Amino acid sequence: MPLISSRRELIAEIDTENAKLLSLIDRVPREAWITSSVNSAGWSLKDVLAHVADWAQRCEKWCALGDSLDAMTPPARGFKWTETRELNHAIYLKRRSHTLARVLKDYRAAHEALRLRAMTMPEADLLSIGRFAWCGKAWSVAKHIRANTAVHDRWAAKHFNAVVKAAGMKKLSEKSVRITPSSSGTRRSSRGSMKNSR
Repeated sequence: MPLISSRRELIAEIDTENAKLLSLIDRVPREAWITSSVNSAGWSLKDVLAHVADWAQRCEKWCALGDSLDAMTPPARGFKWTETRELNHAIYLKRRSHTLARVLKDYRAAHEALRLRAMTMPEADLLSIGRFAWCGKAWSVAKHIRANTAVHDRWAAKHFNAVVKAAGMKKLSEKSVRITPSSSGTRRSSRGSMKNSR
């Protein structure tokens, strides 16, 4: 990911990607939240959004640490950064039973909390590489926030967009009327209506 040069740049990217994802969320058929399967692990769209919410919550807590690592060691207790696949599975198991209402609420709250961090943290702290111990030597707070807002929203949007498109194609297919010949010299539509052949 390219370096972030200013708070304004970060907030603009966060808001742009969030708006795109929210637009897709509004278009998802209710049943698709649960029945969709978007990856090899069988995650539904609800699982995808729960995943994004968890990481946003996680990052917001890192930001609250400041210079202290007493309360938490990123990315999570018992996991190293090289074990994010295992951590992601643990997050899935933890949140898969959550209701859609809770997942939506968690996502919105986590996003707003992390965006607020980006808005209110001193810009020097936000942009400096390795400013806090939890950042690591190569990342700034801004890069962590971007990864857990804009980048994650963009990733989620790809899954949501695929499901929304598939649902739209299915809807079009169900609405289409296919004409098939009948033995009586008339044409019968797939809905059973009769039309005189000419």
